[in-house]
Amino acid sequence: MKKRMRVGVFHPCINYCGGAEWVAVNILNCLRKAHHETILLSNEKIDQNRMKKLFGTEANADSQMVFPFELFAATDMHNIYTDFVRTLALKSKCDLLIDTYSNGILPGTDIVYVHFPFEGRLPLTKGSKDLGRKLKNFYYVPYLLYERCVRNGNRIFFANSAYTMKAITEFNRVSSTVLHPPIGKEFFVKNSSSERANLVVSVGRISSEKRFWTIPQIAKLTDKSVRFLIMGLNESPVETIRIRRLIEANDVSDRVKVETDVPREKLKDILATSKVFLHTMIGEHFGVSIAEAMASGCVSIVHNSGGPIEFVPKQYRFDDVKEAAEKINKAVLEWSPGVAEEFTMRAQQFSAEHFCASFLRVFDSHLAKLQN
Repeated sequence: MKKRMRVGVFHPCINYCGGAEWVAVNILNCLRKAHHETILLSNEKIDQNRMKKLFGTEANADSQMVFPFELFAATDMHNIYTDFVRTLALKSKCDLLIDTYSNGILPGTDIVYVHFPFEGRLPLTKGSKDLGRKLKNFYYVPYLLYERCVRNGNRIFFANSAYTMKAITEFNRVSSTVLHPPIGKEFFVKNSSSERANLVVSVGRISSEKRFWTIPQIAKLTDKSVRFLIMGLNESPVETIRIRRLIEANDVSDRVKVETDVPREKLKDILATSKVFLHTMIGEHFGVSIAEAMASGCVSIVHNSGGPIEFVPKQYRFDDVKEAAEKINKAVLEWSPGVAEEFTMRAQQFSAEHFCASFLRVFDSHLAKLQN
């Protein structure tokens, strides 16, 4: 009989409810199903009402360690050091520690789920790239020295895509296993109706890197019968205002709408009655929303870069705004229940059941090595 372990999960911003938080919630629930005890470290207590609204499920941690210790703004590069302190505190309370948040190597961690390597995310400053690298080293020499000392330790690294796995090898110089994020079974459409709207849906955090600001330009180039709906977490109200101004400037206010913090049930219903999903980000690490749309029978049109190229066929990928508009027009015109079924079948590899089974297989193997 397997020993019941006390497993810590490090994810300070659990209530943000983005893609990384979805992975953390699924890992918590997966561990609970395997009868392990879980303790979550977060900045605040789990908001189960928000979880149910945006994720359609609760985050099932047996206990919580609320430790908001953040001295700097959320995007400040110094935060890796406050995370050092918090992971050490959590490690003292558990047998095994899983980090689904930092994308780096922190003290005491046994399993790290990497959405994209921490060092690879660090921005170079404006101007000289050499100056940017010097500033990066100034901030991070202590962290990098620590990371080099421990990178070959007995840790398990998961990558959310082969694209991320390659970056982990480049930046962290460790091996990793691809474990794609899961999608909820509620998104899978079995028998797609032929009655769908000429609607193009985009879902994600409303921030400049998601490039939703290009959608008004794309819409202007598409057939006037095609409508667009942008839905996402309102991470940047300034960016939301910018997008709405661009909608007006491109004279597409009648065909492009923006909705924020949409409940999961409504999102599911909209995807199930739309023909196309559009993802505009360049270099997306994976894209949970893309997989959810595919499961819902939407033709997914994505930028020709990053993790999505691993599972979205080439004919549905674009390199510029004009090409995106052309592929949207074609997808809307040629959509059929048969095409929807093809996309739904492609999304089967990302089922929550597959995710949980794959995670526990590696987890149990790691646990067995530690106990020998």
